[in-house]
Amino acid sequence: MNHLQAYFQEVNQIYQGQNATEHSYRPALKKLIESLESGIQAINEPKRIACGAPDFVVIQNALEVGHIEAKDIGISLKKVEKTTQLGRYFHALSG
Repeated sequence: MNHLQAYFQEVNQIYQGQNATEHSYRPALKKLIESLESGIQAINEPKRIACGAPDFVVIQNALEVGHIEAKDIGISLKKVEKTTQLGRYFHALSG
């Protein structure tokens, strides 16, 4: 089984329990991100930064390479991308 299949299987298992929130899926996402390439570390709930508090910071070989904002299953990403929260992140972190 590849890493993506394992991620989907884990998320589905959590989802089927019908008691999950957005935070319930984060350990599975962390495993997936870190499986993508050697030297990658995904830190859940990193320290707050000037524009807010993205859910993950992704570090590769001691260099910050990205941020991830996770949302719960069923949340429309089209709506989320128009929120002030994501607007702050796009503006501050798009460099």
